[in-house]
Amino acid sequence: MAEQRAGFVALIGEPNAGKSTLLNRMVGAKVSIVTHKVQTTRARIRGVCLEGDAQIVFVDTPGLFRPRRRLDRAMVAAAGGGRQTPISLC
Repeated sequence: MAEQRAGFVALIGEPNAGKSTLLNRMVGAKVSIVTHKVQTTRARIRGVCLEGDAQIVFVDTPGLFRPRRRLDRAMVAAAGGGRQTPISLC
């Protein structure tokens, strides 16, 4: 029986740093919205990539920044461990 491997990769960084673009490229499908506007990703998005016997779960998070408004605080909280979103398979 072949050895199976799995792991998580969290994409964390400033707003508009390319986290969603990287997720889409790594998974090989459009699972996260990409626009030129800041804070398009408002909740964590997961994409799963299967490669042979290995499984990698990529987690795209909202950009991290110093929140000033209530919506900003909610997005930063979501990046740190808030709501779950559906998983997309590659």
